[in-house]
Amino acid sequence: MEKNPRKSLTCGGFVFLSILRGKLRSHFAAGPRKKLYNPGMSRDYKKTALVLGLLCTLGIGMRSFRLPALNYYMAHQRYEDVYYVPPKQWLATFSLGHKMALCDLLWLRALVYFGEEIQHKGEVKYLFNYVDAMLRLDPYFRQAYLWVGNVALYRTGKITSKDAYKAADYLKKGVALFPDDGELAWDLGATLTYELPPLLDNDEEKNRAKADGIPYLETAARLGAGPSWLALSNASELKRLGQTEQALRHLVEIYATIQDPDTKENIKAQISSLSDQAYAEALQAAFAEFSRERQEQYPYLSPTLYLLVGERIDFETIDLEWYRKSRL
Repeated sequence: MEKNPRKSLTCGGFVFLSILRGKLRSHFAAGPRKKLYNPGMSRDYKKTALVLGLLCTLGIGMRSFRLPALNYYMAHQRYEDVYYVPPKQWLATFSLGHKMALCDLLWLRALVYFGEEIQHKGEVKYLFNYVDAMLRLDPYFRQAYLWVGNVALYRTGKITSKDAYKAADYLKKGVALFPDDGELAWDLGATLTYELPPLLDNDEEKNRAKADGIPYLETAARLGAGPSWLALSNASELKRLGQTEQALRHLVEIYATIQDPDTKENIKAQISSLSDQAYAEALQAAFAEFSRERQEQYPYLSPTLYLLVGERIDFETIDLEWYRKSRL
């Protein structure tokens, strides 16, 4: 709601009268009444009135010009891609021991920065600077590895093979720190196998990138990460690269861990095409026996966990001394 300038003037006058009344009271309470006219006191009143008048005028003027000045300022602002964070080697000192808290603040700032760059169709040229700063403070910040692996390739501006290689380097560091993380393995394998080759001109480099990504995709499939078609895609890529035996071994490893019946049938068909029908039938029979034993011994365990646990041990019939020595 806009304030009335006249109200401000009235308030100023009221303040002036209050001060004047206070001075008169102090004058008459000080002792015997004297003549009201005093040249020195008159000059004080004039100074007070002048100051109050100037203050009221200044307040009204500021109120009148503040909003237009703000509108003018905002209308002439331009977005600039500026990186204000100190060098990463100084951040630990500046954090005063609160590295995680500073890392969280940089994470929020990086998200805002990326959003502003997308809005203004910028080049996001300081993306890796923010990631380096965060990982300098917290190398185990898992979300930073996943984030940079995606936004480095899906953003505005020109994307080159250099960006894809750099994203893969960050993901490799994440996989090394979190070897049992299927999501990181899937992102790294997908970056090398699917995202990097279209950015390369040399066929040899394309094949090398795909071959480098396959082991990570196999790990992701074994850990249950990635889409349902990942195992079949891995086998097809291995077969295309001439690694038929490795493709067959990968499908055999994955077959027991797949829960979806349609995917299981497709894997069986691929195994049949890579080997003879008898081998595929023998594999199916072995899996049926495996499922029967799991239902009899550990029906509450998943197939993957049952493979790790193994068969139930009958401690009444086993030679405990021999079993203890065999485990050493």
